Amino acid sequence: MQQLFPVQGGDSDVRETVMRELYIRKEILNERYLGLPVYVRSNRGKVFTYLKERIWCHIQGWKEKMLSRAGKEILIKAVAQAIPTFAMGCFDITKEMCSQISTIICRYWWSN
Repeated sequence: MQQLFPVQGGDSDVRETVMRELYIRKEILNERYLGLPVYVRSNRGKVFTYLKERIWCHIQGWKEKMLSRAGKEILIKAVAQAIPTFAMGCFDITKEMCSQISTIICRYWWSN
């Protein structure tokens, strides 16, 4: 089944014409596709806050007192730094978002 991702602010007559010409029966309104946002508006900071939240949730479950420095490093490289990689390959995330992610990781690294 073919589906159409509508463009926000688009003309409804044009959208209906495209759907009719391409034999598209269903219009879906998902905010995410393959884990990434479908629409990236002017405020990219809010769109990519989910990256910080996912990294923070993963880090919270790790017991830093039971890990060696090498174990912490492996977890950071394999998990925390890998989470935003796919999003960064598709979109330009802001420098502020990168620094906030780095801050989260640094706080974990230097914690007791």
